[in-house]
Amino acid sequence: MIKYSTKWMYLVIPFNMAIGPISTLVTLQILTLGGNAIDVAYVISLGNAVLIPASIMWGFLADRMDRKKQILLSFAGTALPLLLMPFFNSISFVAINYSLLVFMSTASTTPFNLLVMESAEKKHWGSLFSKFSFFSSIGMLLGLLASTFLVIFLKIYEVEEILGILTLGTLIAGFKLVPRPVITFERTAMLQHKESFMIRIRHLPLFFLHLPNIHSFKVFSLSRLTKKPINYIPLLYLGLVIFYISSGIFNTVYPAGLYVKGLEKSEVLLVITVGMVFQILGFRISSSLLEAKEESKIAHLSLILRGSSYVVLGVFSVFFLGYPILISGLIFYPLAAGIAYSLFYSSSTTMIFKIVGERQQGRGLGVYSTVVGISLFLGSLVSGYITHYLGYGIDFIIAGLLLLADSYLFRYLEEG
Repeated sequence: MIKYSTKWMYLVIPFNMAIGPISTLVTLQILTLGGNAIDVAYVISLGNAVLIPASIMWGFLADRMDRKKQILLSFAGTALPLLLMPFFNSISFVAINYSLLVFMSTASTTPFNLLVMESAEKKHWGSLFSKFSFFSSIGMLLGLLASTFLVIFLKIYEVEEILGILTLGTLIAGFKLVPRPVITFERTAMLQHKESFMIRIRHLPLFFLHLPNIHSFKVFSLSRLTKKPINYIPLLYLGLVIFYISSGIFNTVYPAGLYVKGLEKSEVLLVITVGMVFQILGFRISSSLLEAKEESKIAHLSLILRGSSYVVLGVFSVFFLGYPILISGLIFYPLAAGIAYSLFYSSSTTMIFKIVGERQQGRGLGVYSTVVGISLFLGSLVSGYITHYLGYGIDFIIAGLLLLADSYLFRYLEEG
């Protein structure tokens, strides 16, 4: 195989710096424009809804389009909405702009993963994917750290504009650094290699090789759900549905909850940043844990940790304001969004990899991606109404209780 320079991987750092903090910044921007939890939920839900057509379109194009052109198009399409943010002073326009940003930023996800595989021989894929994942995490962390500092002195839209300029610089550098591989792979190659599959799903949890039809969802029929061993796959999918609905319910409004409960913008971003630090650490230890324990066991325990942390954060939100919210956020949010998330992601994605690697890969991935996309959308949409009518604390508690119930489902899977 012809080997390419891997200098292009350094582009992942500034690109992830730009997109890493954007959902939190957009949430804070909506609140400063006079919006409420329902407005936040609508905007984030719209972004989640865009993920399904985006992952379908960009995925199919990745098998046909020049790799370099698609990555550069993603950079340009991400920079434009960020640079336009200062010109939008209404929530409706922010929602449209954010959706465009989500749509365009996902265009580079699959080409980047394929480019890793096309840059070296197969025996080196593992180390290259580890490097790629590390650079992505570092980029997101640096973006959150920079935003935490910048919002002290600048308006939200000014921070977003700086991120847009950074992405524009990444685009210019990309013309020189992104290679045009002579030997190319289609997306099916990612299903033959565990690291490529896991990192692809980590960056975008929707992966359509083929569009599922109505018959593909017979896996959720009552007869399959109640009979062993054929109920393993539908119950695993059901467990993931509950997880992503809960994540949508919590993650959509948690930054808004911190702000409404008395924290400054920089403190909100600080809590999210610490969560990212612990997530990076969690991914570093997850591989060794997976070698020692069953995936379903790790998933079961991580759901208990994540659900319990959500409940505690909810209780604090019900009874406290200000400083206690900050302290509880710095302790329990990293446990939930950092350690617990990384362990659940690693274990559950390994379980999915084993399923789709057996047979009917396209149909299985299509069903998985569809239910995940719908779950994220529903969770984020309903979060605004729960928060508006019942409060932030109740929203967090509901999300936590869903995960605790979900943990019993994975315990059932663990027991066979």
